[in-house]
Amino acid sequence: MGDYLREKGGPSAASAAYYDPSPPPALADAAASTVATAMLFGSIIFATASLAARMWLTGTWERRDGGGGGEEGGGESRPLDLASLPSAYGFLRRSSAFGLILLYSYVCENHPPHFHEEKTYDRDEFFFWTILVVVVAGGRSVRKNADIERRSERRSSGTGGGGDGSASRLGRIGEEDRVRNPPTSATALPSPETEVLNRYQTEEWKGWMQFVFLLYHYMHATEVYNGIRVLITCYVWMTGYGNLSFYYATNDYSFPRVAQMLWRLNFLVFFLCLTHGNPYLLYYICPLHTYFFAMVYAVMFVGKERNYTKWWIRTKLGVLALIVFLVWDCDFGIFERLHGMFLSDEPTPGSIMGSKWEWYFRSYLDHWSALLGMVFALNFPIASLFFRKLEARSKKRRWMGKSAVAAGMLLVLCLWANGPLTYSKIPYNSTNPYFGFVPLLAYVYFRNLTPTMRSHTMDLLREIGKTTLETYLCQHHMWLTSNSKTVLVFVPGWPRVNLVVVTWAYVALSRKLHDLTLSLRGTLLPNDRGACVNSLVGAAVTIAGFYCAAFLLEGADMTSLAAVGMASTVCGGLLYQTVVDSSWPAYQKSVKKSKESTDDDNNYDAVSESERSELSMGQDDNDETIYSKLCPPLIGSMVLLVLGLTLNGFAAAGAGAIGPLPPQCDAFVNEGLWIPIDGCNEASRGMAYRDYGAVGYGTCAPHGNSFLWAWKEQPSRTRCRFGHRSEAKIKTALNRRSVAFIGDSMTRYVYHASMRAMGIADSGAYDATGPKHADISNTLWGTTPINFKWAPLAVDQLGALKEINQRASQAGIQPPDLIVLGGGAWDRLHVYATDEDRQSHTATLKELGREMQKAQESYGAAVVWFIPTTINSKALNTEEKRDHMREEDMEAMRAVYARNGILSSSSFVIDGPAFTSSRVAESYDGVHYPIQVYDAGAQILFNALDWLLPPGIEDPITPPRVGKMANPKLGVVMLVLVTIGLVCFDGFLGFSYLASLFVKGVAPHDLHEEAFSALHKKIGLASSDVLGSPPRPSAGSGGHRQLVSTHGTVVRSRVKSTPSVDEEIAALLGSSN
Repeated sequence: MGDYLREKGGPSAASAAYYDPSPPPALADAAASTVATAMLFGSIIFATASLAARMWLTGTWERRDGGGGGEEGGGESRPLDLASLPSAYGFLRRSSAFGLILLYSYVCENHPPHFHEEKTYDRDEFFFWTILVVVVAGGRSVRKNADIERRSERRSSGTGGGGDGSASRLGRIGEEDRVRNPPTSATALPSPETEVLNRYQTEEWKGWMQFVFLLYHYMHATEVYNGIRVLITCYVWMTGYGNLSFYYATNDYSFPRVAQMLWRLNFLVFFLCLTHGNPYLLYYICPLHTYFFAMVYAVMFVGKERNYTKWWIRTKLGVLALIVFLVWDCDFGIFERLHGMFLSDEPTPGSIMGSKWEWYFRSYLDHWSALLGMVFALNFPIASLFFRKLEARSKKRRWMGKSAVAAGMLLVLCLWANGPLTYSKIPYNSTNPYFGFVPLLAYVYFRNLTPTMRSHTMDLLREIGKTTLETYLCQHHMWLTSNSKTVLVFVPGWPRVNLVVVTWAYVALSRKLHDLTLSLRGTLLPNDRGACVNSLVGAAVTIAGFYCAAFLLEGADMTSLAAVGMASTVCGGLLYQTVVDSSWPAYQKSVKKSKESTDDDNNYDAVSESERSELSMGQDDNDETIYSKLCPPLIGSMVLLVLGLTLNGFAAAGAGAIGPLPPQCDAFVNEGLWIPIDGCNEASRGMAYRDYGAVGYGTCAPHGNSFLWAWKEQPSRTRCRFGHRSEAKIKTALNRRSVAFIGDSMTRYVYHASMRAMGIADSGAYDATGPKHADISNTLWGTTPINFKWAPLAVDQLGALKEINQRASQAGIQPPDLIVLGGGAWDRLHVYATDEDRQSHTATLKELGREMQKAQESYGAAVVWFIPTTINSKALNTEEKRDHMREEDMEAMRAVYARNGILSSSSFVIDGPAFTSSRVAESYDGVHYPIQVYDAGAQILFNALDWLLPPGIEDPITPPRVGKMANPKLGVVMLVLVTIGLVCFDGFLGFSYLASLFVKGVAPHDLHEEAFSALHKKIGLASSDVLGSPPRPSAGSGGHRQLVSTHGTVVRSRVKSTPSVDEEIAALLGSSN
């Protein structure tokens, strides 16, 4: 880089430190919700650290969990008791861990150690990972369900914590039931491990779907979009299926149950919204599940006392189908009237068309899915009995029946695969609600085709499926970034190693969040209405209080990390003292009594006299030292200080969130190099074969290399994340603006490169028939004039710029927002021979500099100067050029322009030699280069637009009309299918009847009474009149109520010790929640 550029006071490695930006302070631009969350969890962390310090200093640390071990993990947590120090400390400790993970997500998003990277897609790699994990690794982890259950039971008994072995008890009770009540007809014996759509299988199903879904997001694999939409349909289908199963089996519609379910779905997403200042709808899976859960609850709650009659619940589902049809499939405006008051047309992150259209679009895509899942759940006992009936027949009959159903499903599946699945994205979206269930039901049927298939599970995928909610949410900020639009980088330059490192942390933290969510729910939302209400009100008041504090800081312009730390210290100190006052005396007495007791497994007798004396110190409040009282708050403050310094360190040294480049990047944007790319590597060969049918390359390294322009790595603290600017990004910057290029043929080449970047692919193509030296005019996107003015000499450039400046003052004339000038080569060749020429040229340059400043000051134009590219002296094709335009001549001319104020008068300088000096041998006439070389100059210019121009003028977005996707004809088809499922008692929507063509006694309508009589008996009801009358409690059932899944298997039979919602759902829904 020449000295002439230093005279501008600009880009050079020596002055890089001068141009490094002052790091923005942490939380400087944070939303009020982010500040509130920081203060909330800062207070909790302060109190937790202080309590831990006090217990350690008083020698009572070993008793922090009350002597009963930890509560964390998959087991149940005891309800919060503020009078119990172990209970309060356990709650604060888990809350602190949750807050620290939120802090990690905030750092990954806003202050990562390295620049976020763009996603890249390679078809071969996508399917490689899919096959490797789902097929190979998943296949290698196939286990019997019974073995998985025994292993889980051993883990539970080994840890001694939390779980009550409900799943294993489920198997034992099911086995006992088979012995006591053998089937009266030709039916295979039921078993929880071989049940249709059993718990292990649904976890496996969610696991492989989640892996493919995450890989799709990580690689931006848009070509498999249609398949991903089907996976989301499956998730929503399971919402309807699982929740109807739950309510039908338990008949429990209590407030604690609802609160626990809503907590499970929304606890993590709620705090992610607060931490990152994002709208709820950005994480659209959670609103979808919550919405359709509410729909299931409402349907099951209305007339719940008659849900066990034959037709009442089916009638309700039929009415629901009609409502769904009218709201989404008929353009009557019902959807907007129901939802309009809660939604708007204002663009938000994740909803560029406004939340109203976004919610309509998201809910429309799966508006039948949850209902179809409910229909399947209602008919589940029949479907289970259908398979067992077939499996009790002879091998020939069994396979004739199953093959008939399979043939019908395969036919419809093939029609779908060759029809809707092949559509492009937008047309496919309109078909997904009506055809997405086809592959879903086919998968359910074929996955459960034999008892052997049902009794085995891919354990690896089952483990992945346990935490699908957390992995979905955390991918936005801990695996990907920028709300899942870019890739998080810990190991730059090593994408696969980085994938391993980032994924390890992401998966580990997702699993931890899963455990914390369940544990905190058990603490705050026990099976007691009053306790649930108190907890929710207390949480709401606390969060609202911190929100108000955040708004006060924002209003006083005092938002800073120091202010947050001080507020957290004060509030944390109050929390700490409150817990100490309410629980410490009782805790001291309990510990002292436990230490002195000889019945505590003789632990105290084994302690030496000196140790016993030490442990007894401070057990009485009067004997506790000043040291142990004063130090805990100091230690809590130190913990907050360390966290604050860590966050501030990342803010100072980290790369920052994705955003416009700061002006300081002017120092580095010209610093790049051409990277040789070997097109004969494995990835390129695979792409060539797949896309072009090519099987061999002829030009490989070291001959025939291709080159890519890349910027040199800059420190993360500079925030200079240079990159390729696509047409869409350029349009955002230049929309409704005017651009003028003025200069010689070098400038014209940069103009053509800019046009190619903006979508004019053939701009600058070689054409010997057109005029060589002429003006060029273009208008892009109908709003942006981009013109080139042929002005090879400095005097020509001066005249053109003067004309623009003069016209800018005229009314009705839009002056250019961006002016790119370039020249010097023609002046050196034609008007620089004599002293008089040089003096005249100097005067012209000075006047040109004044006009450049005038353009900036008068109408705010960004004026860019393009320094002439490197000359290939040996390739100059005329004697005159070889005498006057050699590279050393042009280097002196560049310095002349710098000395006469051209560079200092410009808003920005494109350094031509920076992107041409290393490719000078390719200059075919000594002056010009292959057209792709100038693409680097155009990209340098477009990166600089971030600070040269104010934010782009965005055209107002008119969201599509809500209701435009309605399709009454296909909606009627869905009404018919739902009616078939309800009236014909078939979860497979009529396909099961194909088996009855070959096997008698397996038609679903013939199985209803047998299937539901057994189910109602296990629930604890008298033999119900399945023809219509409501079931009655069976004699002798007493005060006990058996909890039974719609699979027909007893789960538990206690009434006082109510099972947790997670245990019930795990058995009923096939989910670990």
